[in-house]
Amino acid sequence: MGTTPLLSQNMEMDRKTKKIPHSILKVNNHDLEIDGILNGDHQFSTDESWRFNDVNATYWVKLDFTHELDTLGTENSWRLRTLNFSMAILYYQKDGHIEHKPFGHFNKMEKNKSLVHLQGVSFKKEYLFEQKYLFIKVQVIEPYGRAPRFEYLSERANRFYTDYYTTHDLDRVIMEHVYLGACLIFFITFFIIFYYTKKAEFLFYALYIFFSAFFLVRLFFHGYQTYISSMFGYCSVVISQILINFFYVLFAMYYLNTKKKYPRLHVAMQIIVVALILLILLLSYSYFSGEYTISNVTLDLQRLLMTLFGILSMGYLLLKAKNKLAIFIVTGSFIYMAGALLYMFTLSKYYMIIGSTLEIIIFSLGLAYKIKQEYESKLVLQQEVSMKETNALRAQMNPHFIFNSLNSIQHLILQDDMVSALKYLSKFGKIARNVLESSHEVLVTLTEEIELLRSYLELESLRFDNSFEYTIHLDKELDTDQVEIPLMLIQPLVENAIIHGLSSKKEGNRTLSLRFEKKDDLCVIKIEDNGIGRQASKAAKTLRKSRGMQITEKRLNMRHSQNGKKNTMEIIDKYDSGNHPSGTKIIIKIVYNP
Repeated sequence: MGTTPLLSQNMEMDRKTKKIPHSILKVNNHDLEIDGILNGDHQFSTDESWRFNDVNATYWVKLDFTHELDTLGTENSWRLRTLNFSMAILYYQKDGHIEHKPFGHFNKMEKNKSLVHLQGVSFKKEYLFEQKYLFIKVQVIEPYGRAPRFEYLSERANRFYTDYYTTHDLDRVIMEHVYLGACLIFFITFFIIFYYTKKAEFLFYALYIFFSAFFLVRLFFHGYQTYISSMFGYCSVVISQILINFFYVLFAMYYLNTKKKYPRLHVAMQIIVVALILLILLLSYSYFSGEYTISNVTLDLQRLLMTLFGILSMGYLLLKAKNKLAIFIVTGSFIYMAGALLYMFTLSKYYMIIGSTLEIIIFSLGLAYKIKQEYESKLVLQQEVSMKETNALRAQMNPHFIFNSLNSIQHLILQDDMVSALKYLSKFGKIARNVLESSHEVLVTLTEEIELLRSYLELESLRFDNSFEYTIHLDKELDTDQVEIPLMLIQPLVENAIIHGLSSKKEGNRTLSLRFEKKDDLCVIKIEDNGIGRQASKAAKTLRKSRGMQITEKRLNMRHSQNGKKNTMEIIDKYDSGNHPSGTKIIIKIVYNP
């Protein structure tokens, strides 16, 4: 289909149609044909307010051109324009024979060009019965809410309907296509979210958007027209009204988690879902069996059911709302219901399009809010789990430290060194108190950690008769009060250095160095000893897989990374110029925001 140009104001005058006087005959005999109409004595009603609202009847329309003959003589061919009836046939005479031309919704023959207007049906002056009349046979499968108009214009002027657009036409086309485009974007977005999250509310809302667009946007291109001109296609469009409500209710059930938070509303929603499924089956049966009265009753019942349910459920949620999610549902539902009711009473679907658009925006915000809420809840849960795991790890480490300290005191007592034992016991009491006082804290400042290390090193120096020297160096640029680390993170590493490295060294001085430095956004901790090294400890079978080392590594990994960097720990084996082991160096890098 090519581009249709905009109709200018001058050309718009040529688009005007002339009204045709008409009269209508309603009969219950579907077998009555044009011969019976022409030869019978039937009383046609001239009441122009007549509506075609009986799906079990056949309507005959007599178009009276008595006062239009002069106008019809000015052109060779004309175009009749009226409503898009379900099934309509134009009867006329040609060369002394009665002929007919179907142009209803289910028997449309001409290919349509316009996105807005139908083609109508063509006729000529010589087609008139008695040089006055044309007859139309009409059957409907759903009531028409307004009285039909019958108008005509020349074929040339009809082009201004099918080949050109007015600004009003463009407003309609743009609104529908913007709505369709927005629905397509939201549908794809929520379907992708469902694919990755497997949360049912996103799937149901995506399907709700799909059927909303499918029902509200009627595109007049040939492929779509061919589809909805079949009974299956038309039925699917009508059923989509119910599917809109069906997927909306399912979405609300999962979005609000009604099973857990609103059990009474959940039961009501389950009943509504079952009722809608039954209405879909009943509606399908009515169309394919030809019982169109059932279909109209079904649709009216569905509208009444959903209106009552919508009002009652919104009131219930306003009274029982447990969180802000209910406010999104109530607000969106109210706006959508207002648009649907205006559509029902005015027959202008644009009220429903506007209501649906606003409702989709509100529900999208609601879904985004729920994602945010779930993310924050998950984050809190992760923090709680992390805290519990940290406490569990620390609980494993502290007894290890306490056992070693008590073992050292026992060793001093057995050696009958009561003075040293009392000094050790006094310092152990001090450090034990500090550890216990800080046991409820997940993190401590580096200042507090260094104080604990000083106390521990004093204990170990006393235990080993001051057989090793230790130094603690602090970088002047490092604010130890601003750096937070897990409590007693470094102590197990210092303990390994003393017990497995320094205490096994037979000759030479024994030194242990602790350095705390600042490097960009990292706190770098270096623990270095000049002991026998890990290989010699393994050979002497004094170094087993350290539980303290394992715990320290795990506690570092549990810390969240920042700026794309992670906390790390590196162990370096030192060698002298003769390639002999000369100690161990451990480098810990902790990310922090100075």
